[in-house]
Amino acid sequence: MSLSSIISSASSALSTAQMQIAVANANVANADDLTYSKKTVSTTATTALNSASSATVQRAADTYLAKTVVKTAAASGYASTIDTYMQSYDAALGSVDSGDDLSSLLDAFSSALTALSASTDSDTAKAATVSAASDLAAGISSLSASIQDLRTQANAEIATTVDTINSTLSTLASLNDQIVSVTAQGGDVTALQDQRDAALTTLSSLIGVSSYTTSDNRLVVYTTGGDQLLGTTAAKLSYTASSALSSTSAYPTSIAGITLNGKDITESLDSGQLGALVTLRDTTLPGEQAELDALASTLIAQVNAITNAGSATPAPTALTSASTISGADAFSATGTLRVAVVDASGSTVSTQDIDLSAYSNLADLVSALDAVDGLSASIGSDGKLSITADDSANGVALGDIAASVGASSQGFSDYFGFNDLFSGSTAADIAISSKLSGDYSLLATAALDTSTTLAAGDRALSTSDSATIDKLSSMLSGTLSFAAAGDQAAKTVSLSSYAASFVSGAAALVSNASSSAASALSTYEAATTRLQNTTAVNVDEELALLTTYQSQYEANAQLVSMVQELFDTLIQMVN
Repeated sequence: MSLSSIISSASSALSTAQMQIAVANANVANADDLTYSKKTVSTTATTALNSASSATVQRAADTYLAKTVVKTAAASGYASTIDTYMQSYDAALGSVDSGDDLSSLLDAFSSALTALSASTDSDTAKAATVSAASDLAAGISSLSASIQDLRTQANAEIATTVDTINSTLSTLASLNDQIVSVTAQGGDVTALQDQRDAALTTLSSLIGVSSYTTSDNRLVVYTTGGDQLLGTTAAKLSYTASSALSSTSAYPTSIAGITLNGKDITESLDSGQLGALVTLRDTTLPGEQAELDALASTLIAQVNAITNAGSATPAPTALTSASTISGADAFSATGTLRVAVVDASGSTVSTQDIDLSAYSNLADLVSALDAVDGLSASIGSDGKLSITADDSANGVALGDIAASVGASSQGFSDYFGFNDLFSGSTAADIAISSKLSGDYSLLATAALDTSTTLAAGDRALSTSDSATIDKLSSMLSGTLSFAAAGDQAAKTVSLSSYAASFVSGAAALVSNASSSAASALSTYEAATTRLQNTTAVNVDEELALLTTYQSQYEANAQLVSMVQELFDTLIQMVN
Protein backbone atom coordinates (compact mmCIF):
# COMPACT_ATOMS: atom_id res chain seq x y z
CA MET A 1 0.00 0.00 0.00
CA SER A 2 1.39 3.38 -0.99
CA LEU A 3 1.87 6.26 1.44
CA SER A 4 -0.84 8.25 -0.35
CA SER A 5 -3.31 5.36 0.11
CA ILE A 6 -2.44 5.22 3.79
CA ILE A 7 -3.04 9.00 4.09
CA SER A 8 -6.39 8.68 2.29
CA SER A 9 -7.56 5.76 4.42
CA ALA A 10 -6.44 7.37 7.68
CA SER A 11 -8.07 10.69 6.77
CA SER A 12 -11.35 8.90 6.01
CA ALA A 13 -11.09 7.09 9.33
CA LEU A 14 -10.48 10.40 11.08
CA SER A 15 -13.61 11.89 9.54
CA THR A 16 -15.64 8.83 10.50
CA ALA A 17 -14.32 8.95 14.06
CA GLN A 18 -15.17 12.64 14.29
CA MET A 19 -18.70 11.90 13.13
CA GLN A 20 -19.02 9.00 15.55
CA ILE A 21 -17.85 11.17 18.44
CA ALA A 22 -20.27 13.93 17.47
CA VAL A 23 -23.21 11.49 17.20
CA ALA A 24 -22.32 9.82 20.52
CA ASN A 25 -22.13 13.22 22.22
CA ALA A 26 -25.53 14.12 20.75
CA ASN A 27 -26.95 10.82 22.00
CA VAL A 28 -25.75 11.53 25.53
CA ALA A 29 -26.99 15.12 25.43
CA ASN A 30 -30.51 14.00 24.34
CA ALA A 31 -30.77 10.90 26.50
CA ASP A 32 -33.61 12.39 28.54
CA ASP A 33 -35.64 13.44 25.48
CA LEU A 34 -38.33 10.77 25.03
CA THR A 35 -38.87 11.79 21.39
CA TYR A 36 -35.18 11.32 20.55
CA SER A 37 -34.01 8.03 19.05
CA LYS A 38 -30.50 6.67 19.33
CA LYS A 39 -28.26 7.51 16.36
CA THR A 40 -25.42 5.44 14.94
CA VAL A 41 -22.85 5.99 12.17
CA SER A 42 -22.81 3.49 9.33
CA THR A 43 -19.76 3.26 7.04
CA THR A 44 -19.46 1.81 3.54
CA ALA A 45 -16.36 1.23 1.43
CA THR A 46 -15.91 3.54 -1.54
CA THR A 47 -13.05 1.59 -3.25
CA ALA A 48 -12.36 -2.03 -3.85
CA LEU A 49 -9.27 -1.82 -1.60
CA ASN A 50 -11.29 -0.26 1.29
CA SER A 51 -8.81 2.58 1.28
CA ALA A 52 -11.63 5.05 1.89
CA SER A 53 -15.20 4.92 3.12
CA SER A 54 -18.28 7.12 3.45
CA ALA A 55 -20.30 7.46 6.64
CA THR A 56 -24.01 8.12 7.16
CA VAL A 57 -26.05 8.66 10.29
CA GLN A 58 -28.85 6.20 11.01
CA ARG A 59 -31.39 6.11 13.82
CA ALA A 60 -32.75 3.20 15.85
CA ALA A 61 -36.31 2.51 14.74
CA ASP A 62 -39.03 -0.13 14.83
CA THR A 63 -41.84 0.47 12.35
CA TYR A 64 -44.28 -1.94 14.02
CA LEU A 65 -43.77 -0.52 17.51
CA ALA A 66 -43.94 3.04 16.19
CA LYS A 67 -47.33 2.34 14.57
CA THR A 68 -48.51 0.71 17.79
CA VAL A 69 -47.59 3.85 19.74
CA VAL A 70 -49.52 6.02 17.27
CA LYS A 71 -52.55 3.73 17.42
CA THR A 72 -52.61 3.53 21.23
CA ALA A 73 -52.12 7.32 21.48
CA ALA A 74 -55.46 7.72 19.69
CA ALA A 75 -57.21 5.31 22.05
CA SER A 76 -55.70 6.98 25.11
CA GLY A 77 -56.59 10.46 23.84
CA TYR A 78 -60.19 9.35 23.36
CA ALA A 79 -60.55 7.58 26.69
CA SER A 80 -58.83 10.25 28.79
CA THR A 81 -61.07 12.96 27.32
CA ILE A 82 -64.22 10.97 28.07
CA ASP A 83 -62.96 10.36 31.60
CA THR A 84 -62.23 14.05 32.23
CA TYR A 85 -65.78 15.04 31.33
CA MET A 86 -67.33 12.14 33.21
CA GLN A 87 -65.50 13.20 36.37
CA SER A 88 -67.10 16.62 36.04
CA TYR A 89 -70.46 14.97 35.43
CA ASP A 90 -69.98 12.82 38.51
CA ALA A 91 -69.55 15.96 40.63
CA ALA A 92 -72.78 17.39 39.17
CA LEU A 93 -74.74 14.24 40.05
CA GLY A 94 -74.43 14.97 43.76
CA SER A 95 -74.07 12.33 46.45
CA VAL A 96 -76.11 10.39 48.97
CA ASP A 97 -73.92 11.74 51.77
CA SER A 98 -74.85 15.34 50.98
CA GLY A 99 -78.42 14.41 50.07
CA ASP A 100 -78.34 16.34 46.80
CA ASP A 101 -78.54 13.41 44.37
CA LEU A 102 -81.84 12.79 42.57
CA SER A 103 -82.79 9.69 44.56
CA SER A 104 -82.24 11.49 47.87
CA LEU A 105 -84.20 14.55 46.72
CA LEU A 106 -87.10 12.39 45.56
CA ASP A 107 -87.07 10.48 48.85
CA ALA A 108 -87.10 13.79 50.76
CA PHE A 109 -90.17 14.92 48.78
CA SER A 110 -91.90 11.62 49.50
CA SER A 111 -91.09 11.89 53.22
CA ALA A 112 -92.47 15.45 53.32
CA LEU A 113 -95.73 14.24 51.75
CA THR A 114 -96.01 11.49 54.33
CA ALA A 115 -95.57 14.02 57.16
CA LEU A 116 -98.12 16.38 55.58
CA SER A 117 -100.67 13.57 55.20
CA ALA A 118 -100.57 13.08 58.96
CA SER A 119 -101.06 16.81 59.60
CA THR A 120 -102.74 18.46 56.62
CA ASP A 121 -103.56 21.66 58.51
CA SER A 122 -99.94 22.22 59.61
CA ASP A 123 -98.36 25.27 58.00
CA THR A 124 -94.96 23.86 58.86
CA ALA A 125 -95.69 20.58 57.06
CA LYS A 126 -97.03 22.45 54.01
CA ALA A 127 -93.97 24.68 53.90
CA ALA A 128 -91.67 21.65 54.22
CA THR A 129 -93.46 19.88 51.36
CA VAL A 130 -93.23 22.89 49.06
CA SER A 131 -89.57 23.28 50.02
CA ALA A 132 -88.83 19.61 49.29
CA ALA A 133 -90.60 19.88 45.93
CA SER A 134 -88.63 23.03 45.16
CA ASP A 135 -85.35 21.31 46.08
CA LEU A 136 -86.23 18.38 43.82
CA ALA A 137 -87.05 20.66 40.89
CA ALA A 138 -83.90 22.70 41.47
CA GLY A 139 -81.79 19.54 41.63
CA ILE A 140 -83.17 18.28 38.32
CA SER A 141 -82.84 21.64 36.54
CA SER A 142 -79.34 22.15 37.96
CA LEU A 143 -78.21 18.76 36.69
CA SER A 144 -79.75 19.54 33.30
CA ALA A 145 -77.85 22.84 33.22
CA SER A 146 -74.63 21.01 34.13
CA ILE A 147 -75.13 18.56 31.28
CA GLN A 148 -75.59 21.40 28.81
CA ASP A 149 -72.61 23.27 30.28
CA LEU A 150 -70.49 20.18 29.67
CA ARG A 151 -71.82 19.94 26.10
CA THR A 152 -71.01 23.62 25.56
CA GLN A 153 -67.53 23.08 27.00
CA ALA A 154 -66.97 20.09 24.71
CA ASN A 155 -68.24 22.11 21.76
CA ALA A 156 -65.79 24.92 22.48
CA GLU A 157 -62.97 22.42 22.96
CA ILE A 158 -63.77 20.92 19.56
CA ALA A 159 -62.92 24.28 18.00
CA THR A 160 -59.67 24.48 20.01
CA THR A 161 -58.74 20.91 19.09
CA VAL A 162 -59.40 21.59 15.40
CA ASP A 163 -56.99 24.54 15.57
CA THR A 164 -54.35 22.34 17.26
CA ILE A 165 -54.80 19.65 14.60
CA ASN A 166 -54.34 22.21 11.83
CA SER A 167 -51.20 23.52 13.53
CA THR A 168 -49.82 19.99 13.91
CA LEU A 169 -50.59 19.20 10.26
CA SER A 170 -48.76 22.37 9.24
CA THR A 171 -45.75 21.25 11.28
CA LEU A 172 -45.83 17.80 9.68
CA ALA A 173 -46.06 19.32 6.19
CA SER A 174 -43.01 21.50 6.89
CA LEU A 175 -41.03 18.54 8.28
CA ASN A 176 -42.08 16.46 5.26
CA ASP A 177 -40.70 19.06 2.86
CA GLN A 178 -37.42 19.30 4.76
CA ILE A 179 -36.98 15.53 4.98
CA VAL A 180 -37.70 15.00 1.28
CA SER A 181 -35.26 17.76 0.32
CA VAL A 182 -32.44 16.64 2.61
CA THR A 183 -32.94 12.99 1.66
CA ALA A 184 -32.55 13.88 -2.01
CA GLN A 185 -29.28 15.67 -1.17
CA GLY A 186 -27.98 12.70 0.80
CA GLY A 187 -28.00 14.59 4.10
CA ASP A 188 -28.83 13.54 7.66
CA VAL A 189 -32.62 13.52 8.25
CA THR A 190 -32.70 11.49 11.47
CA ALA A 191 -33.39 14.46 13.77
CA LEU A 192 -36.16 15.63 11.46
CA GLN A 193 -37.64 12.13 11.44
CA ASP A 194 -37.70 12.13 15.24
CA GLN A 195 -39.61 15.41 15.19
CA ARG A 196 -42.01 14.06 12.58
CA ASP A 197 -42.70 10.89 14.57
CA ALA A 198 -43.42 12.95 17.69
CA ALA A 199 -45.78 15.24 15.77
CA LEU A 200 -47.55 12.21 14.26
CA THR A 201 -48.13 10.74 17.73
CA THR A 202 -49.50 14.08 18.91
CA LEU A 203 -51.81 14.24 15.88
CA SER A 204 -53.10 10.72 16.50
CA SER A 205 -53.93 11.53 20.11
CA LEU A 206 -56.06 14.38 18.78
CA ILE A 207 -57.88 12.72 15.88
CA GLY A 208 -56.67 9.14 15.32
CA VAL A 209 -54.75 8.43 12.11
CA SER A 210 -53.17 5.85 9.83
CA SER A 211 -50.05 6.58 7.78
CA TYR A 212 -47.35 5.31 5.44
CA THR A 213 -44.06 6.66 4.05
CA THR A 214 -43.46 7.07 0.31
CA SER A 215 -40.27 6.16 -1.57
CA ASP A 216 -38.99 9.74 -1.32
CA ASN A 217 -39.40 9.65 2.48
CA ARG A 218 -42.64 11.65 2.58
CA LEU A 219 -45.21 10.81 5.26
CA VAL A 220 -48.83 10.45 4.09
CA VAL A 221 -51.54 10.58 6.78
CA TYR A 222 -55.23 9.64 6.76
CA THR A 223 -58.02 9.79 9.33
CA THR A 224 -59.34 6.46 10.53
CA GLY A 225 -62.37 7.25 8.36
CA GLY A 226 -60.16 7.27 5.25
CA ASP A 227 -59.91 11.01 4.57
CA GLN A 228 -56.43 12.30 3.70
CA LEU A 229 -54.94 14.75 6.18
CA LEU A 230 -51.41 15.01 4.80
CA GLY A 231 -49.89 14.39 1.40
CA THR A 232 -47.82 16.83 -0.59
CA THR A 233 -49.70 19.50 1.36
CA ALA A 234 -51.65 19.60 4.63
CA ALA A 235 -55.44 19.46 4.63
CA LYS A 236 -57.39 21.97 6.71
CA LEU A 237 -60.14 21.28 9.21
CA SER A 238 -62.76 23.94 9.95
CA TYR A 239 -65.33 24.35 12.69
CA THR A 240 -67.37 27.22 14.09
CA ALA A 241 -68.55 26.60 17.64
CA SER A 242 -71.89 27.85 18.96
CA SER A 243 -71.58 30.13 21.98
CA ALA A 244 -73.85 27.95 24.16
CA LEU A 245 -75.83 24.75 23.73
CA SER A 246 -79.25 23.89 25.12
CA SER A 247 -81.05 20.58 25.47
CA THR A 248 -82.58 21.13 22.02
CA SER A 249 -79.25 21.85 20.29
CA ALA A 250 -78.27 18.99 18.02
CA TYR A 251 -75.97 18.21 15.09
CA PRO A 252 -76.55 18.81 12.23
CA THR A 253 -79.73 20.92 12.63
CA SER A 254 -78.41 23.56 15.02
CA ILE A 255 -74.75 22.58 15.46
CA ALA A 256 -72.32 23.02 12.58
CA GLY A 257 -70.33 20.14 11.18
CA ILE A 258 -66.55 19.67 11.32
CA THR A 259 -65.29 19.92 7.77
CA LEU A 260 -62.08 18.72 6.12
CA ASN A 261 -61.34 20.77 3.00
CA GLY A 262 -65.06 21.52 2.89
CA LYS A 263 -66.29 17.94 3.47
CA ASP A 264 -68.30 17.25 6.65
CA ILE A 265 -66.50 14.46 8.51
CA THR A 266 -68.25 14.81 11.89
CA GLU A 267 -69.93 11.41 11.84
CA SER A 268 -66.70 9.58 10.94
CA LEU A 269 -64.76 10.95 13.93
CA ASP A 270 -64.56 8.12 16.45
CA SER A 271 -61.07 8.24 17.93
CA GLY A 272 -58.63 10.62 19.55
CA GLN A 273 -59.58 13.66 21.58
CA LEU A 274 -61.72 15.12 18.79
CA GLY A 275 -63.73 11.91 18.41
CA ALA A 276 -64.33 11.83 22.17
CA LEU A 277 -65.56 15.43 22.24
CA VAL A 278 -68.00 14.75 19.41
CA THR A 279 -69.23 11.59 21.18
CA LEU A 280 -69.72 13.49 24.42
CA ARG A 281 -71.53 16.39 22.76
CA ASP A 282 -73.74 14.39 20.41
CA THR A 283 -74.28 11.01 22.10
CA THR A 284 -73.25 10.51 25.71
CA LEU A 285 -74.47 13.74 27.29
CA PRO A 286 -77.65 14.02 25.15
CA GLY A 287 -78.47 10.47 26.26
CA GLU A 288 -78.21 11.52 29.89
CA GLN A 289 -80.34 14.59 29.15
CA ALA A 290 -83.00 12.43 27.49
CA GLU A 291 -83.22 10.18 30.55
CA LEU A 292 -83.40 13.18 32.86
CA ASP A 293 -86.12 14.72 30.67
CA ALA A 294 -88.11 11.50 30.84
CA LEU A 295 -87.94 11.61 34.64
CA ALA A 296 -88.78 15.31 34.82
CA SER A 297 -91.64 15.31 32.33
CA THR A 298 -93.26 12.29 33.98
CA LEU A 299 -92.85 13.85 37.44
CA ILE A 300 -94.36 17.14 36.29
CA ALA A 301 -97.30 15.56 34.45
CA GLN A 302 -98.20 13.06 37.18
CA VAL A 303 -97.85 15.45 40.12
CA ASN A 304 -99.74 18.28 38.43
CA ALA A 305 -102.54 15.97 37.33
CA ILE A 306 -103.11 15.02 40.97
CA THR A 307 -102.76 18.48 42.52
CA ASN A 308 -105.05 19.99 39.89
CA ALA A 309 -107.71 17.47 40.81
CA GLY A 310 -107.53 18.77 44.37
CA SER A 311 -107.84 22.03 46.21
CA ALA A 312 -106.00 23.99 48.85
CA THR A 313 -107.68 24.45 52.23
CA PRO A 314 -108.87 27.01 52.79
CA ALA A 315 -109.72 27.41 49.10
CA PRO A 316 -107.98 30.34 47.39
CA THR A 317 -110.00 33.44 46.56
CA ALA A 318 -108.86 33.22 42.93
CA LEU A 319 -107.61 30.52 40.58
CA THR A 320 -105.37 31.66 37.70
CA SER A 321 -104.31 29.47 34.80
CA ALA A 322 -100.66 28.70 34.23
CA SER A 323 -101.13 28.68 30.47
CA THR A 324 -102.11 31.62 28.26
CA ILE A 325 -105.27 31.37 26.22
CA SER A 326 -107.55 33.34 23.92
CA GLY A 327 -111.32 33.44 23.88
CA ALA A 328 -111.23 32.40 20.23
CA ASP A 329 -109.40 29.16 21.06
CA ALA A 330 -111.34 26.00 20.32
CA PHE A 331 -112.42 23.94 23.32
CA SER A 332 -113.23 20.25 23.24
CA ALA A 333 -114.17 18.31 26.36
CA THR A 334 -116.50 15.73 27.82
CA GLY A 335 -117.84 15.16 31.32
CA THR A 336 -118.84 17.62 34.00
CA LEU A 337 -117.01 20.28 35.99
CA ARG A 338 -118.20 21.07 39.51
CA VAL A 339 -117.56 24.70 40.48
CA ALA A 340 -118.00 25.65 44.13
CA VAL A 341 -117.76 28.86 46.11
CA VAL A 342 -116.82 27.95 49.68
CA ASP A 343 -116.26 29.91 52.85
CA ALA A 344 -113.11 29.82 55.01
CA SER A 345 -114.35 26.71 56.85
CA GLY A 346 -114.93 24.79 53.63
CA SER A 347 -118.74 25.01 53.66
CA THR A 348 -120.58 25.50 50.37
CA VAL A 349 -121.75 29.02 49.57
CA SER A 350 -122.86 28.23 46.02
CA THR A 351 -122.18 25.52 43.50
CA GLN A 352 -122.91 24.58 39.90
CA ASP A 353 -122.14 21.57 37.73
CA ILE A 354 -121.19 22.57 34.17
CA ASP A 355 -121.54 20.22 31.21
CA LEU A 356 -118.20 20.77 29.42
CA SER A 357 -119.36 19.18 26.16
CA ALA A 358 -121.71 22.13 25.62
CA TYR A 359 -118.90 24.55 24.76
CA SER A 360 -116.82 24.67 21.58
CA ASN A 361 -114.65 27.71 22.34
CA LEU A 362 -113.11 29.27 25.40
CA ALA A 363 -115.10 32.48 25.19
CA ASP A 364 -118.34 30.56 25.73
CA LEU A 365 -116.80 28.52 28.54
CA VAL A 366 -115.58 31.66 30.32
CA SER A 367 -119.08 33.14 30.04
CA ALA A 368 -120.53 30.02 31.66
CA LEU A 369 -118.03 30.23 34.50
CA ASP A 370 -118.71 33.92 34.96
CA ALA A 371 -122.41 33.16 35.30
CA VAL A 372 -121.88 30.94 38.36
CA ASP A 373 -123.38 32.61 41.43
CA GLY A 374 -120.70 34.34 43.52
CA LEU A 375 -117.95 34.04 40.85
CA SER A 376 -116.33 36.17 38.18
CA ALA A 377 -114.34 34.67 35.30
CA SER A 378 -112.34 36.47 32.65
CA ILE A 379 -109.26 36.28 30.43
CA GLY A 380 -106.83 39.00 31.47
CA SER A 381 -104.58 41.12 29.30
CA ASP A 382 -101.80 38.64 30.04
CA GLY A 383 -103.85 35.85 28.45
CA LYS A 384 -104.45 34.05 31.76
CA LEU A 385 -107.89 32.73 32.75
CA SER A 386 -108.94 33.83 36.24
CA ILE A 387 -111.85 32.49 38.27
CA THR A 388 -112.42 34.71 41.32
CA ALA A 389 -114.86 34.66 44.23
CA ASP A 390 -116.86 37.89 44.36
CA ASP A 391 -116.50 37.97 48.15
CA SER A 392 -112.85 38.02 49.18
CA ALA A 393 -113.77 36.05 52.32
CA ASN A 394 -114.71 33.09 50.14
CA GLY A 395 -112.70 30.75 47.97
CA VAL A 396 -113.02 28.82 44.69
CA ALA A 397 -112.77 25.03 44.35
CA LEU A 398 -113.10 22.89 41.24
CA GLY A 399 -113.78 19.19 40.87
CA ASP A 400 -113.90 16.89 37.86
CA ILE A 401 -116.82 14.53 37.39
CA ALA A 402 -115.53 12.28 34.59
CA ALA A 403 -114.15 15.41 32.91
CA SER A 404 -111.76 14.97 30.01
CA VAL A 405 -110.35 17.95 28.13
CA GLY A 406 -108.44 18.03 24.85
CA ALA A 407 -106.61 15.34 22.95
CA SER A 408 -104.51 14.53 26.03
CA SER A 409 -107.67 13.79 28.07
CA GLN A 410 -106.61 15.97 30.99
CA GLY A 411 -108.76 17.05 33.90
CA PHE A 412 -110.20 20.56 33.69
CA SER A 413 -107.84 22.23 36.18
CA ASP A 414 -104.92 20.22 34.87
CA TYR A 415 -105.62 21.47 31.34
CA PHE A 416 -105.35 25.08 32.50
CA GLY A 417 -102.85 24.51 35.33
CA PHE A 418 -104.87 26.16 38.12
CA ASN A 419 -103.23 24.13 40.90
CA ASP A 420 -99.87 23.18 39.41
CA LEU A 421 -97.20 22.13 41.86
CA PHE A 422 -94.48 22.24 39.18
CA SER A 423 -94.02 24.53 36.20
CA GLY A 424 -92.18 23.63 33.00
CA SER A 425 -92.23 20.49 30.90
CA THR A 426 -88.63 19.18 30.84
CA ALA A 427 -85.59 18.89 33.07
CA ALA A 428 -84.31 22.17 31.68
CA ASP A 429 -87.26 24.27 32.85
CA ILE A 430 -88.80 22.34 35.75
CA ALA A 431 -89.40 24.57 38.79
CA ILE A 432 -91.79 24.98 41.67
CA SER A 433 -94.93 26.88 40.64
CA SER A 434 -94.44 30.60 41.11
CA LYS A 435 -97.75 30.74 43.02
CA LEU A 436 -96.51 28.21 45.55
CA SER A 437 -93.09 29.75 45.87
CA GLY A 438 -94.83 32.89 47.07
CA ASP A 439 -97.52 31.21 49.21
CA TYR A 440 -97.19 27.59 50.34
CA SER A 441 -100.78 27.65 51.67
CA LEU A 442 -101.95 27.34 48.05
CA LEU A 443 -100.69 23.74 47.97
CA ALA A 444 -103.59 21.42 47.10
CA THR A 445 -104.04 18.93 49.95
CA ALA A 446 -107.77 18.12 49.88
CA ALA A 447 -110.36 17.54 47.15
CA LEU A 448 -113.77 19.04 46.45
CA ASP A 449 -116.55 16.59 47.24
CA THR A 450 -117.98 15.32 43.94
CA SER A 451 -119.62 12.17 45.30
CA THR A 452 -122.97 13.79 46.07
CA THR A 453 -124.94 16.89 45.19
CA LEU A 454 -123.82 19.89 47.23
CA ALA A 455 -126.20 22.45 48.68
CA ALA A 456 -125.49 25.71 50.44
CA GLY A 457 -124.07 24.97 53.88
CA ASP A 458 -122.85 21.46 52.97
CA ARG A 459 -119.25 20.61 53.77
CA ALA A 460 -117.32 20.88 50.46
CA LEU A 461 -113.73 20.89 51.73
CA SER A 462 -112.10 19.76 54.96
CA THR A 463 -108.74 20.84 56.37
CA SER A 464 -108.25 17.29 57.62
CA ASP A 465 -108.75 15.84 54.15
CA SER A 466 -105.48 14.34 52.88
CA ALA A 467 -106.91 12.83 49.68
CA THR A 468 -104.66 14.78 47.30
CA ILE A 469 -101.51 14.26 49.37
CA ASP A 470 -102.23 10.55 49.71
CA LYS A 471 -102.67 10.27 45.94
CA LEU A 472 -99.30 11.98 45.46
CA SER A 473 -97.64 9.53 47.82
CA SER A 474 -99.27 6.57 46.08
CA MET A 475 -98.22 7.88 42.69
CA LEU A 476 -94.58 8.21 43.76
CA SER A 477 -94.45 4.60 44.91
CA GLY A 478 -96.71 3.22 42.17
CA THR A 479 -95.69 2.10 38.69
CA LEU A 480 -95.62 4.49 35.74
CA SER A 481 -94.77 4.06 32.07
CA PHE A 482 -91.55 5.55 30.75
CA ALA A 483 -90.61 5.69 27.08
CA ALA A 484 -87.14 4.60 25.98
CA ALA A 485 -84.57 7.33 26.50
CA GLY A 486 -80.77 7.35 26.36
CA ASP A 487 -79.53 3.98 27.60
CA GLN A 488 -82.83 3.30 29.39
CA ALA A 489 -85.24 0.97 27.63
CA ALA A 490 -88.99 1.57 27.78
CA LYS A 491 -90.17 0.39 31.19
CA THR A 492 -92.96 0.46 33.72
CA VAL A 493 -91.52 1.28 37.15
CA SER A 494 -91.96 3.76 39.98
CA LEU A 495 -90.48 7.24 39.83
CA SER A 496 -88.03 6.35 42.59
CA SER A 497 -86.96 3.22 40.70
CA TYR A 498 -86.45 5.20 37.51
CA ALA A 499 -84.46 7.83 39.39
CA ALA A 500 -82.32 5.11 40.98
CA SER A 501 -81.79 3.52 37.57
CA PHE A 502 -80.76 6.87 36.13
CA VAL A 503 -78.31 7.52 38.96
CA SER A 504 -76.81 4.01 38.79
CA GLY A 505 -76.51 4.26 35.01
CA ALA A 506 -74.72 7.59 35.30
CA ALA A 507 -72.42 6.13 37.97
CA ALA A 508 -71.63 3.24 35.63
CA LEU A 509 -70.73 5.70 32.87
CA VAL A 510 -68.35 7.49 35.22
CA SER A 511 -66.79 4.26 36.47
CA ASN A 512 -66.40 2.75 32.99
CA ALA A 513 -64.83 5.97 31.71
CA SER A 514 -62.28 5.89 34.52
CA SER A 515 -61.45 2.23 33.92
CA SER A 516 -61.18 2.70 30.15
CA ALA A 517 -58.91 5.72 30.56
CA ALA A 518 -56.61 3.85 32.94
CA SER A 519 -56.49 0.82 30.64
CA ALA A 520 -55.86 2.89 27.50
CA LEU A 521 -53.14 4.91 29.20
CA SER A 522 -51.48 1.73 30.45
CA THR A 523 -51.53 0.25 26.94
CA TYR A 524 -50.10 3.45 25.45
CA GLU A 525 -47.37 3.66 28.07
CA ALA A 526 -46.49 -0.02 27.55
CA ALA A 527 -46.20 0.52 23.79
CA THR A 528 -44.11 3.64 24.34
CA THR A 529 -41.83 1.79 26.75
CA ARG A 530 -41.30 -1.07 24.29
CA LEU A 531 -40.39 1.40 21.57
CA GLN A 532 -38.05 3.32 23.87
CA ASN A 533 -36.34 0.10 24.88
CA THR A 534 -35.46 -0.28 21.22
CA THR A 535 -34.69 3.32 20.34
CA ALA A 536 -33.68 5.08 23.56
CA VAL A 537 -30.11 6.06 24.39
CA ASN A 538 -28.07 3.96 26.83
CA VAL A 539 -25.77 6.55 28.37
CA ASP A 540 -23.28 4.02 29.75
CA GLU A 541 -23.03 2.39 26.35
CA GLU A 542 -22.53 5.73 24.61
CA LEU A 543 -19.81 6.79 27.06
CA ALA A 544 -17.99 3.53 26.44
CA LEU A 545 -18.28 4.06 22.68
CA LEU A 546 -16.94 7.60 23.08
CA THR A 547 -13.80 6.19 24.64
CA THR A 548 -13.44 3.75 21.73
CA TYR A 549 -14.03 6.45 19.10
CA GLN A 550 -11.53 8.78 20.74
CA SER A 551 -8.92 6.00 20.76
CA GLN A 552 -9.61 5.33 17.09
CA TYR A 553 -9.32 9.02 16.33
CA GLU A 554 -5.98 9.27 18.17
CA ALA A 555 -4.62 6.15 16.44
CA ASN A 556 -5.52 7.43 12.96
CA ALA A 557 -4.22 10.87 13.80
CA GLN A 558 -0.90 9.29 14.85
CA LEU A 559 -0.85 7.26 11.60
CA VAL A 560 -1.33 10.44 9.57
CA SER A 561 1.49 12.06 11.54
CA MET A 562 3.81 9.10 10.90
CA VAL A 563 3.08 9.09 7.18
CA GLN A 564 3.68 12.83 7.10
CA GLU A 565 7.11 12.29 8.67
CA LEU A 566 7.90 9.59 6.07
CA PHE A 567 6.91 12.00 3.30
CA ASP A 568 9.21 14.64 4.75
CA THR A 569 12.11 12.14 4.95
CA LEU A 570 11.62 11.04 1.34
CA ILE A 571 11.58 14.62 0.12
CA GLN A 572 14.82 15.35 1.99
CA MET A 573 16.43 12.25 0.46
CA VAL A 574 15.41 13.29 -3.04
CA ASN A 575 16.75 16.76 -2.51
